Amino acid sequence: VVWSTATQLTAEKIIAHIEQEPELAQALETRLAKCGLYRECRGFDRPRSAGILRRMTDTKTYTALLRLSHPWYISRIDVDVPKEEAHVFITHHHGKLPCAKCGAQCNVRDHGEGERVWRHLDLWQAKTFLHASLPRTDCAEHGVLTVEVPWSEPLSRFSMGFEARVILALQATKTVAGAQEVMKISWDETRGIMERAVARGLMRREEVDLVHLAADEKSYRKGRHFVTLLMDLDRGCIHGTAAGNGKGSLESILKALTSRQIRGVEAIAMDMHEPYRAAVDAVFPVPRPAVVHDRFHIVSHMNDALNDVRIDEARELAAQGRGDLVGARQMILYGEENLPKKYQKRFAKLKKSELRTATVRAQKEVLRHLWDCTGVREARRYFREWATWCRSTGIKRVAKVVDMIEQRLDDVISYCKHPISTGPLEGMNSIIMAVRRAGRGYRHAETFGMAIMFFCGGLNLLP
Repeated sequence: VVWSTATQLTAEKIIAHIEQEPELAQALETRLAKCGLYRECRGFDRPRSAGILRRMTDTKTYTALLRLSHPWYISRIDVDVPKEEAHVFITHHHGKLPCAKCGAQCNVRDHGEGERVWRHLDLWQAKTFLHASLPRTDCAEHGVLTVEVPWSEPLSRFSMGFEARVILALQATKTVAGAQEVMKISWDETRGIMERAVARGLMRREEVDLVHLAADEKSYRKGRHFVTLLMDLDRGCIHGTAAGNGKGSLESILKALTSRQIRGVEAIAMDMHEPYRAAVDAVFPVPRPAVVHDRFHIVSHMNDALNDVRIDEARELAAQGRGDLVGARQMILYGEENLPKKYQKRFAKLKKSELRTATVRAQKEVLRHLWDCTGVREARRYFREWATWCRSTGIKRVAKVVDMIEQRLDDVISYCKHPISTGPLEGMNSIIMAVRRAGRGYRHAETFGMAIMFFCGGLNLLP
């Protein structure tokens, strides 16, 4: 049943016609009950049904919901009951209209390409579509331009209300496919709304001072496929992303900063990835911001050395018929303050032994206190004493870690002046990985980067 306000039939006449057709009346009763338009469908309630049809095609209701004002008004509304669709036709009063750029009142030149259609939020359970022919104004300063409409952004085929609902669905489901299913639109349409939301948020983002930053890489698919992330540690959000994990990746993000922001950066936390260090030297003028190598990455290198020593020594002991280090992998990686009770007896026995594993474990624990130093001089002296001890034991695997830290010692002990780390960025990794898992992985770095900015960029996404 298609009913239009353009026809001369009143709601009462339509109801009377429907009541003469029992099968049609029963079908409409079932439909109205499913829509929840009234509580009980025992027979056909004539006044109530007439009121329902009036409300479904009431131009005042839609005008209020769409927040239309002069010169825009609704000319008619068509309701297609079998297809569960409502079509709202919008037009404008005759007269001058504002220019899309300067707002000056201009003469209407024509109506461009004719009628356009926008998807709007569902009313009851009917899909709602907005129809309008957009006029083009002839501005003396800016030429011929299509006017802006209050219900949609330029180049979009969805109303702002509908796009806002899709954005909320994306944030809830964490995937394009999930939001697509909820909103009953195509994958490409959902992805387009997501892209426009990120572009809108980046355009709205105000220029803020970036004092402390953190750089790291994230994998988005199997193999060595990475995205570089730059985080604003003071605000706790991702500031930018770039494909790859080389020098050019971080450099492209840093070059997008304004000159004021570049001058305001005091320190950047990162791991010992050399290309990132080179990118900082290439972008920032002298005096450059301090680079702070992340303490957790440094200690992880020492943990790797400890595990390698344990494996070699366990093989030597096994050849002698001893199992001192069997099953000790997890135990030796614990700090003493976090050691579970089940390991305490065995751990005390290991500390008293003369095994190389016990020595390296002690060296690792002493290294952890390097970041407790109160100043750069104290930290430098502490490291030299630690390095001398490590080298005196003659364990080559540990000596490699000592040399690696010594080459970058200035960037390690700069933590004493700028106590920052990539920890907050690693903490956000749980959100990023949840997005990656929900999307079943990503094929392209640009798509993954856009998703990260959507969920972790702290942007104003709503239209």
